[in-house]
Amino acid sequence: YHAVHKLYHPKYRSILYDQNYYDIFMFDLKGNLVYSVYKELDYATNFAIGGTGQWKDSGLGEAFEGALANPDDITVVDWKPYGPSNGALASFLSTGIKKNGVLIGVFCTQM
Repeated sequence: YHAVHKLYHPKYRSILYDQNYYDIFMFDLKGNLVYSVYKELDYATNFAIGGTGQWKDSGLGEAFEGALANPDDITVVDWKPYGPSNGALASFLSTGIKKNGVLIGVFCTQM
């Protein structure tokens, strides 16, 4: 994990700053949050609707489930308080990540 993180983290941090995002996330297909630029309390937790993650019913959980259901679209989750960011208002945009046409994960940004 550390070698891959060291390789890609500077790129995603740069995108975050350039686009004025609050955070960038990547999920595996089981809903596990496997990457976050800022690694707040939500990092390494599960967001699947049937899972046991603390924030599965949050806006980020909605964004994960939306991208999983419609991976070729952009799911937009409107502004609402988000616990891991100290309850600050947050909006999320998400879409599927594909490799050779096969869904392998979910990409999401927090505004």
